[in-house]
Amino acid sequence: MPTTHRRVILQVMRVRSAQRVAEDVRRACRVAGGPVAVERAVVGPLRAAVPFDAWCVLTVDPATVMTTGGFHEEGLPAEHLGHLAEIEARGSDALALADLARGRGNAATLNGATGGRPERSERYRDILVPSGLAYEMRLLFRSGRAVWGAMVAFRGSDVADFSPAEIALAGQATTGVADIMRREMVLAEITHRPMPDGPGLVLVSGDLERVSCTEAAEQLLAEIDDGLDPRSGLPFSVVVLARRVLASGPVRSRLRTRRGRWLTLHADRTADQASIIVEPTRPVEVAAIVADAYGLTRRERTVVRLLACGHSRHEIARGLAVSPHTVDDHIKHVYAKLGARSRAELTYRLFFDQYVPRIQDQVPLGRTGWFLD
Repeated sequence: MPTTHRRVILQVMRVRSAQRVAEDVRRACRVAGGPVAVERAVVGPLRAAVPFDAWCVLTVDPATVMTTGGFHEEGLPAEHLGHLAEIEARGSDALALADLARGRGNAATLNGATGGRPERSERYRDILVPSGLAYEMRLLFRSGRAVWGAMVAFRGSDVADFSPAEIALAGQATTGVADIMRREMVLAEITHRPMPDGPGLVLVSGDLERVSCTEAAEQLLAEIDDGLDPRSGLPFSVVVLARRVLASGPVRSRLRTRRGRWLTLHADRTADQASIIVEPTRPVEVAAIVADAYGLTRRERTVVRLLACGHSRHEIARGLAVSPHTVDDHIKHVYAKLGARSRAELTYRLFFDQYVPRIQDQVPLGRTGWFLD
């Protein structure tokens, strides 16, 4: 068989294989509840096609590409996680999440990022080698340019590194995971439970020990879906934030709780300590996150608001100075993005009849977090 023909056949086989794995991944993710559970559901189908020895998954704040939680129990030994958090917080080591996010691909290996010299990586020297691991692949769950999560897979030195074909398959087979994660966040936001009004305050020392933590902060931080740093007793994501503040100054980040709520953390440096204010994310910010989670354009958001207010397609067309057929196209796109089949279901999904009009009118918020109207 000619070499060119053989290459074409192998390429077709890889594409078909990626499609099969992608369908297995989607099927597994559909029955998972919560973004971390969705990420964990990816592991089984992907591991059957691309074997690995250890793994962890991370949720990521798309605004900062900082980790906001995850599952680490099947990954690196617990005694190395504190140092790993420090390395990741600096963002200067090979294959940092922020660097990977700026690229176009969804998957890459540590070997590839270091030009075949992984010993250049502090993470490789201080974490992987002492853990008996030799190879690492990082896989992003992104929607458009926004990264919502990541998976890190490891292999020992008794097998080969992840091949280019395996890297490509992993990236192709998990392209829809971020959308499923975002959908879980939206649904959880709709069914949230009350949290403390906040704000709370956490003080972290220069050596990343907890100095003090108010009762409100304790309650809010207990809701974060993340492991705890054994030294400080704080979630790893909060320790990473403190490390970043101490190194480079003020930062603001969002964290998602296991109940589906969002927290906003305002961190600054005070003398040799990190001061972190923790508070529930304001409804106006949450609504923007919810709308963005479904990838709605500005015009689609307007159409949704008008639909929720009971306007007919002809009324919407007149108001927007477009044809009814154009409105039909917008409605079809909105329904597809939200997975809705009717006006009532669409309105329920996003509560745009309550949120969007007030956001657009810049209605101020009261002490309960609701709009003052």
